[in-house]
Amino acid sequence: MSTQPKTKPETWVPAGTEKKEADPSPLTEPQAEHRKPRVAMPPPEKRRRAPRFRRRVRTYATNVLWAAIAAAVPWLWFLVRDLGSAAQVIALALPVLVVAAFVGLAISALDERKLSSLLVAVSVGAFAWVAILGPRSVQPSAPPVDPVRVASIALDGSNLNAGAVLGTLAKQRADLAVVVQPSKKARAALLRTDRYPFSLESGRFVVLSSIPIRELPLPKPLASDLVARFEVDRPDGAFIVYAVRTNDSPLDGALKDPVGVDRILDAARAERLPVVLTGDFGIGDRSTAYRTLTDTFRDAMRSDARAENTAATFPWSLMFVRTSYTLTSSAWCAGQGAMFDVDDASTVGLAAAVGPCRS
Repeated sequence: MSTQPKTKPETWVPAGTEKKEADPSPLTEPQAEHRKPRVAMPPPEKRRRAPRFRRRVRTYATNVLWAAIAAAVPWLWFLVRDLGSAAQVIALALPVLVVAAFVGLAISALDERKLSSLLVAVSVGAFAWVAILGPRSVQPSAPPVDPVRVASIALDGSNLNAGAVLGTLAKQRADLAVVVQPSKKARAALLRTDRYPFSLESGRFVVLSSIPIRELPLPKPLASDLVARFEVDRPDGAFIVYAVRTNDSPLDGALKDPVGVDRILDAARAERLPVVLTGDFGIGDRSTAYRTLTDTFRDAMRSDARAENTAATFPWSLMFVRTSYTLTSSAWCAGQGAMFDVDDASTVGLAAAVGPCRS
């Protein structure tokens, strides 16, 4: 027996649709009065971007500014190069540091192709030219009158062949030769030679001369194992020679003053006759001590040509440094500077013609 449906057909809805939420009832009149109408807000303004050309100019100016600052950094060296032993060590190693910096900048310039890297590389190259080659550039002077050719050789006690030493001096046409620390055998042979009629021995120094010479006592502050003092009786006027030799390496010379440059200068300034300083001072030509010397004396090896390296042993040969010099009083001139190799010597030999300046 069928039963009648409990719901009316006109109210029947499909299954599942009966769970839908009913439409919200309209607001009552009091609620509608208190509700504020919604107003559409304007969209947020977008930040305007600077024109592309202006952005590029700003970026380019910033890069150039930083490149200019980086290019100026090496030149600050001239403000601090006299500040203590650390600066002297940096001065000694300056060629290695500059080469490393220049290679790095050159690689960066080629890789990134940036003008800023090229600008800094050019600045480093110019700095190297001034700081490294400057202390050995030519300083022309008038030719000396009736010059005396002075040569100095440091042997370190290892060269037993005195004949080779004398042959080298003969090739240099030396009138006065200072031989430092020859071996006992070479010392005896040098003192007996007939090539030089005058000779003397003072500590580690053997002096050979074609002009009469005599040893003089050293001023008290100077050490006899590092310095010898003698007078050369030149026919047109005598002069004083200080022969200098230190066994210290260029690094020791950078960390300390091995021969006492200030004491040598004080002694030389007190002389009444012209003075010649010659030998291995152990100090580099980029050091404060070298500049102190050349403030008073003339570097004879730079009189008519650019001076060359004198440190012949590794690794100091890589430092592009001079430690041996021939210096004259400012009233004297020099010329015909030359450097020559000596077997078993830690430094090269020096020779130069010195004498009164031609008026």
